Amino acid sequence: MHTSRLRRNLSVGAIVLFSAGSLAACGSDSEDTASTTAPAAAATGAGVLADVCPSTIVFQADWEPETEHGGIYQLIGEDYEIDTDAKSVSGPLLSGGEDTGVAVEIRIGGAPIGYQSAQSVLYQDRDVLLGYGRATEYMVTQEDTPVKAVLASMETSPYAIYWDPETYPDVETIADLKDEGATISIGPESSVWVDYLLGTGQVEESQLDRGDQNKPANFVAAGGELAEAGFITAEPFMYEMEIAEWGKPVIGELLADAGYPEYFQAVVARDEDIEAQADCFEALVPIMQQAQVDFMADPQNTDELIVELVEAYDTGWVYTMDSAKFAYEAGIERGVLANGADGVMGSFDLDRVQELIDIVTEYSDADVSEITPDALVTNEFLDTSISAES
Repeated sequence: MHTSRLRRNLSVGAIVLFSAGSLAACGSDSEDTASTTAPAAAATGAGVLADVCPSTIVFQADWEPETEHGGIYQLIGEDYEIDTDAKSVSGPLLSGGEDTGVAVEIRIGGAPIGYQSAQSVLYQDRDVLLGYGRATEYMVTQEDTPVKAVLASMETSPYAIYWDPETYPDVETIADLKDEGATISIGPESSVWVDYLLGTGQVEESQLDRGDQNKPANFVAAGGELAEAGFITAEPFMYEMEIAEWGKPVIGELLADAGYPEYFQAVVARDEDIEAQADCFEALVPIMQQAQVDFMADPQNTDELIVELVEAYDTGWVYTMDSAKFAYEAGIERGVLANGADGVMGSFDLDRVQELIDIVTEYSDADVSEITPDALVTNEFLDTSISAES
């Protein structure tokens, strides 16, 4: 179930909503950034992808440009073209500053594609090779549109429930909100994470406001009484720094810390292409790993591109370098941008994937118990020498 984001028009009275949730970006020009290890075995050099990959690697994002997408935008060098009609950017795909011999085209999600998932787009447009997916979402539609993830671009999902610490000084977790009788605005879409929180007793149905989330107007109007679902890399900055009518901190707990270990924004491909494009992925995935590491080390130039794209596309999505800097720092601090559990950038933990399969089976209407983790994700194309260091 897709959770879309709000259009950030920074006056409470003028907020226009897409629907539940908000996703922001990461990026910083500060010195407090992640350092990297040397790309020991990553494929580099001019023309390295020319003979094994399509001439243009088309990537379908799940939303508007934002710093959570930094790893894929990092692939584009200075020589790029923006298509404001198609809402896409393209240019030579670089590895270590070298032209790999193919181009990369990144298409945005959201309104331009009717809020469809990248998984759906992959089966409608065969030009698209890769896209972002969420494990608990794409596993339930595997029968019709089977995909497999080749890279975990986020180690931890940034999705969270947050609240006003002045109104709820004793609340430290989502479960604590139940004891306070706090209403939680989650939006109208049904999601497995909601069923999971209900099923594990961390929240009660009577707490949940399933109406449209008119962010931030509803939150501000409630005067601190309302908790809300969104992204820990976005809303805390928005409410404190951008919404004058609120102008103070909010805090929250990640769903991951509440026991829901989603692989959010996993890079997926059609099942058939895992074999058909194996030579391409063997060369390309390590380049994408290193791009993620390089972005974590120095996001400035890529964040500037992302902000430029937001302005050029002019969809109503508002994005600034200040919010990007906050989101980057929050992403590093909360483990959103991090190596896998084995220390490898972009790796999947199969036990964690099995846990997600079990959660979906137990707490939703979908029985995915026959699916195995290796049908949903693969580490086969990763270069295990590539990692980021804090």
